[in-house]
Amino acid sequence: MLNIKVKSLRTKVLILFTLSTIIPIAFITIIIISISNKSLDNSIYHQQQEIINRVADRIYLSMDYTRNLVSSLARQNYQKMSELKIISTFTDILKLNPDIMEIVLMNARGQEVVKISSKNGRCVSQKNLMNRKKREEFYEAKNKNYYISPVLFSALRLPYQIISCRGNGNVLLVKLNLENIWELISEIEIGKRGYAFVVDNTGILIAHPHKERVIAHTDFANLSIVKNFLNHRKKTSWEIYNDEKGERVASLYGTIPELNWAVIAQLPYSEVRKPAKEMIFQSVLWSIVFSGLFLFLGIKFVSGLLNPLAKLRNFVGKISEGKFDTRIKINSGDEIEELANAFNSMAESLRKLEELRQDLISMVVHDLKSPLSGVIGSIDYLLSTGKDIKEQKEIISIIKNSVDSLLGIIQNLLDISRMEEDKLELRKENIELKTFLQGTAEQFTLLTQVENKQFSVNYEGAIPNLRIDSQIIKRVLNNLLHNSLCHTTSHGKIWLNIKNINNNTIQFEVEDNGSGVPEEYKTKIFEKFVQVERKRAHLRTGTGLGLTFCKMAIELHGGKIWVESPCQPEGAGSKFSFTLPIDN
Repeated sequence: MLNIKVKSLRTKVLILFTLSTIIPIAFITIIIISISNKSLDNSIYHQQQEIINRVADRIYLSMDYTRNLVSSLARQNYQKMSELKIISTFTDILKLNPDIMEIVLMNARGQEVVKISSKNGRCVSQKNLMNRKKREEFYEAKNKNYYISPVLFSALRLPYQIISCRGNGNVLLVKLNLENIWELISEIEIGKRGYAFVVDNTGILIAHPHKERVIAHTDFANLSIVKNFLNHRKKTSWEIYNDEKGERVASLYGTIPELNWAVIAQLPYSEVRKPAKEMIFQSVLWSIVFSGLFLFLGIKFVSGLLNPLAKLRNFVGKISEGKFDTRIKINSGDEIEELANAFNSMAESLRKLEELRQDLISMVVHDLKSPLSGVIGSIDYLLSTGKDIKEQKEIISIIKNSVDSLLGIIQNLLDISRMEEDKLELRKENIELKTFLQGTAEQFTLLTQVENKQFSVNYEGAIPNLRIDSQIIKRVLNNLLHNSLCHTTSHGKIWLNIKNINNNTIQFEVEDNGSGVPEEYKTKIFEKFVQVERKRAHLRTGTGLGLTFCKMAIELHGGKIWVESPCQPEGAGSKFSFTLPIDN
């Protein structure tokens, strides 16, 4: 097998564009042929459907009018009318309705009483009256009130239909000429060579543009579209098949309600395909033209494509060297520009990740080192000197505080990691809030007294029990209170306010009159490893994990946390607030 490796990007792109001039021609041609076929078939279908619906409606309305007329005539009280009056009435009906060939009035025993026929425009009273007692048109109408016969053919092979209806002690019969349907069918135009025709429920032709075919009593039962109608009796169906002459046609039938007839429209398929062939030729021609133009523009495009890619390659090289402040600017207005922007975003993310890494290293160096140094120094001091028990206890207390501080840092790291992975499960229990807060307040009061600061707890409204994880919420309060303790000067004030908001939320506020939170930190103070420097000492205040833990813990309880700090004037302080829902 021939294995050719193309290393040049320019060559690869040129090959791609060359293939793009050939493949679209075949592909577009196939698509256009498919779409054209479907569109034309759909157009022909809807055109034929509109025609057959119009014809079917007119036939149905005509038959429905005749049926209503027969029903109205049958309800007349002919027993109180003279024979001459009946003949006069029937004669008027025949003159007004030329499609009616004959009207017959029968008594309850099936004997014809009056028979009026229309011949050559004249109405004639027939004397050769017969008894129809055993005829279907009589006993069906008498037993079921109404009767419509199948399509019948006269001696001249002309189609007609009998409609009979039971009245007041009589049965009225009308013989309906179906030649009017011929005129309707002959008016239908479908394309240049298309036409419509009507068949009955056995496939016999009732109406056709060529009347001689109806007179010949043509049977279309073996025609594919008619066979479909006879076998399935659907409301409508469309198909392409060879007609009785072997010509390919597109045909659609629709049924006429109650009559079980079908109106069929058909059009030679060659006539259907002619616009599609012209469209295909035009499509192929324009595909060739546009493919050539596309190839020319593609060659020009390659040159403009390679320069930005070279810039991207150099940019990636600098990023791989750790130069995360590097940025690339490409104004191509396309996907390459989007790719360059994505690389810039990646570089910014890497820069922030590097800062985070540096912060983590700094945190480990400063915050973990300090308590460890306190522990080691205290232990060394114990080992090198012989102190009495009281002094040893004080040193051990210092060791414990340092270890607790170290443990708190580690616990914050672990809990934040578990909350980020949705693995921290709350151990909720019903807590009497005032009792719970009393212990926290007492411990914190001792700390504020040591640093010569003031602390007070205020309640507003009824304070109910809460269902919370008491250990988690206690750590949240301790974090916020110690944060205020670190940011207030000697004689500073700290408040813990607890408010009942509309009996559905408890709001906690830790407020102080310390240095406050700078405006630029308000939106990111709850992020990991973010610390605010203390103005009076320019020292780090902690790992930057405490407030992150607070935010995630409160949100895990279904509450929210925020900070308010005016920053001006100096000493305006800050207020950290969070809410917890009251679990009813």
